[in-house]
Amino acid sequence: MTYGRSRLLLGTTAVGLVTLAASGLLISQAHTQALNVPSTQGAAEFVRLLTAVAVWAAVLLPFDFVGGYILPNYFRRDVPDLPRFMLAWARGVIVQTMLIAALLWSVLQVGQLYGFVAAVALVVVAQAGLLACQKQIAAVVAHLKIMSPESGRDLGMASRYSESTHTDTGFTGTIVGLPGAEEVIVPQSWYRQLAPDQLRAEFVRRCGAIQSGSRTRGILLAISINTMTFAACTQLPTAGVLTVSELVSTSLYFTILSFLWLLLLPRWNREGVFEADRYAFERGISVKIIENTAESIEALHDDEPRRSRSLESVFHPVPCVRRRVAELSLRLRSIRGYWNVARLTLFLSWPCGGFLSRAVHCNIGRPELWVLLPTD
Repeated sequence: MTYGRSRLLLGTTAVGLVTLAASGLLISQAHTQALNVPSTQGAAEFVRLLTAVAVWAAVLLPFDFVGGYILPNYFRRDVPDLPRFMLAWARGVIVQTMLIAALLWSVLQVGQLYGFVAAVALVVVAQAGLLACQKQIAAVVAHLKIMSPESGRDLGMASRYSESTHTDTGFTGTIVGLPGAEEVIVPQSWYRQLAPDQLRAEFVRRCGAIQSGSRTRGILLAISINTMTFAACTQLPTAGVLTVSELVSTSLYFTILSFLWLLLLPRWNREGVFEADRYAFERGISVKIIENTAESIEALHDDEPRRSRSLESVFHPVPCVRRRVAELSLRLRSIRGYWNVARLTLFLSWPCGGFLSRAVHCNIGRPELWVLLPTD
């Protein structure tokens, strides 16, 4: 079994467990009995929300350990020693747990004061805030150092970009910032691991995702999906935004529906990858360079350049190298994609209590990828 397939098995198991646990709690209403206590206001409500989120982190601990330490060691990937891994994991869990609990508590307070519509509006604002501060949140959660590029390094494009330190070989960087204020994050190690033409090809692709509107479409779709799903979940039995138990029920429903979105969004995400490839090709990047770049990045991440179409259609928002080259070589259809929508939806689900946001195969046990999830 390959490293990529092992991670897929681990991720699907974790996602399945979290989804089943959410279903079990909603059926038994055990969480309602534990959280529905009288005279809980302000700080007491925050403590109960924090406890609920901490339980989720504890459930994922065994999966984090396997995904972040056991599997990379078994497949001889670069991985920190056990004490450093545990410190990095603890830092990430503490910061993420506190932030999710704070976001949920804010939604609860607004819901109590101003009602359902205001709570849903806050969910939209919170997602925009996460997007605007994604770089800073990543730096705090995973202790990444994101800095201006060294002098003399010029990737030849107009978009702003920064370099990020990292230890995880699967770290791909991404595009951060609100539409109109985008910034490309480039892994610092890529200057050593990619050839200059490969590095430029990848930067052209990401600039293409910005300039074609594909990233903006991905953002709007991700925020819309999370917001509408959250709003719908508040109307389900025992759910709402007025008490801690109601809000936790809403998050549990949201988690179950997020599982369905995990199956549907990869298709639109893959279209964004194809569109970025097409953009780079039309600006003079050869198919061979695009292929070599994709192979080099895939070797650093899951090392799975080929996979079946049926497997990819369900589990992989980033298509394999072979399929990308085939799509680029045909050039028979217009493409309108939603760049990175599948994994951006997971990150932006934090204000909704999205408990699948770091249980998926690409980032389970890897704190550096909890905020900046892997992209193409």
